Amino acid sequence: MALTKKKITADFCVIGGGMAGISAAITAARLGVKTVLIQERPVFGGNASGEIRMWICGVKDYRFKETGIAEELNLENYYFNPTKNFNLWNALLNSKVKGEKNITSLLNCTCFDARTKGDEIRSVTAYQMTTQTVFEVEAKLFADCSGDSITAPLTGAHFMYGRESAQEYGEPMYIHSERDMKTMGNSCLMQARRTSRKVPFRAPDWAEKVSVEKLRSRGVDLTNPYENFWYIEIGGNDDVIGNAENINQKLLALCLGIWDTIKNSGEFDADNYELDFLGFLAAKRESRRMKGTYVLTAKDIVEGKIFPDTVAYGGWPLDDHNPDGFYGDLANHNIFLSKPYGIPYRCLYSENIKNLFFAGRNISLTHMAMSSARVMGTCTTIGQAVGAAAYLADKYGCDPGGVGEKMDELQQLLLTLDCWLPGVDRKVSGLTLRAALSAPSVKNADLLRNGKDRDLCGETNRVFLKHGVSAAYTLHEPAPVRFVKIVFDSDLLRESFGDMHECEKIHSMRCNTSDEDPVMFVPTGLAKSFELRADGKKIFGTDRNLSRNLLIPVGGTVSEISLTVKENWGGTDESAVFTFELI
Repeated sequence: MALTKKKITADFCVIGGGMAGISAAITAARLGVKTVLIQERPVFGGNASGEIRMWICGVKDYRFKETGIAEELNLENYYFNPTKNFNLWNALLNSKVKGEKNITSLLNCTCFDARTKGDEIRSVTAYQMTTQTVFEVEAKLFADCSGDSITAPLTGAHFMYGRESAQEYGEPMYIHSERDMKTMGNSCLMQARRTSRKVPFRAPDWAEKVSVEKLRSRGVDLTNPYENFWYIEIGGNDDVIGNAENINQKLLALCLGIWDTIKNSGEFDADNYELDFLGFLAAKRESRRMKGTYVLTAKDIVEGKIFPDTVAYGGWPLDDHNPDGFYGDLANHNIFLSKPYGIPYRCLYSENIKNLFFAGRNISLTHMAMSSARVMGTCTTIGQAVGAAAYLADKYGCDPGGVGEKMDELQQLLLTLDCWLPGVDRKVSGLTLRAALSAPSVKNADLLRNGKDRDLCGETNRVFLKHGVSAAYTLHEPAPVRFVKIVFDSDLLRESFGDMHECEKIHSMRCNTSDEDPVMFVPTGLAKSFELRADGKKIFGTDRNLSRNLLIPVGGTVSEISLTVKENWGGTDESAVFTFELI
């Protein structure tokens, strides 16, 4: 007897189903690339999944909020999961991956081997425990989105580990001076729920004893729905990969000891709270970082540097956690940023394995730069960049490095997919610019074709279309149109959520819960019902739009195309539209 063995052949294999991995896989698949997604857990989302429950953070200036797949997930989550239930979030991520016909997903499947020839990966091998099946996945292109960079030990891909010295990459903001092998630590997250009765708690004998003073120094606040105990962090002075299981057990003892102090010290007004969730799978912040042909630095980030090959961006502070974690005097060290920074394409593929991409916290950057770019909103944009690059590599039969010669095409593709890029303008088609645009009662209709898909820095780039009144393009002569691109206003600042807490507005999930938590809703200004007509014939319509960015196929020769918004989610008489273009 032997284990079942199966071989799968694909164009693109993504290893790791966190936010970066699913974004890479979904993007490539939607562009027609046959993709295999290997995920070792039963759910997608990585640190954002219901197994770990870290909310998705990203750029701090919400004018620059991540769009593309990141906003697509946010909007659908408001509709399908208005109470921000992590189980329904898991279901949403599952449906997004499983709904793509070009993705073969392998859940509960751990990558443990690779076959290489020269400087190329030919296949990876993974074991699926639920079916006792060994899968060999052959592909032309691979992406390591595993966080821990599993392909590094399997293929010899160059990687970095630990903290560089301040001098090594010219990063004077380091608070330590010498290179070492320390990292940020791991965390097991907890969530509390407020009830209407007293709830007792008895800690196991092996729970760690934690003082009231230590907890007060970390600012425990159960009334804050976004108190997720991120500071329960250890392992930064240890081997976060090799000793992960030992670290995990110590974290569980620490978590239960902290909860014991909160519940039973009488100092935290916690009688009516119960422990609603305790993560048994630790969230990792840092481990191996792959080596690309460029290493992003903290200096690049502080300067807000824009690169010729910018394909993603970040805006979270430099947020360097103390390797001593919970036991240190200072939990973390922050340097806030004045503007977003670009992430160059050269950080997203290996310097020595020529068909290997990477996306997530393990891209090519220094420890200090990683302290900003590691957050999952940023990782999602990086994943989209890798998925789009994989499409171009497949299209042109080149390796990831060769896609660098198609940078304008890659950047324009990402912008079309609603991935905003600092310092890169989206080009508007000549077909759109030459056509006659009519939009009755709209004075600034040309904003619909200025290539700007959000309001930025005092610029207003949207128009308000009265419901039932069409905006239309009339071509001077019939011409082929492949797609119509529409960008509606999804309220990136979430102003339609009123006086809700900032974290409630921005994050897809919450931590501590109670029966008084608000029920979320789709941003009210987003168009709900609209239709598109070509030469008077309806070619698309919906009464339940949940998308900000739409690319609607036309695929024919037409003389006129019109857009009519009928209703938005707030029931007002007009909807904001950023973009209406012909491609």
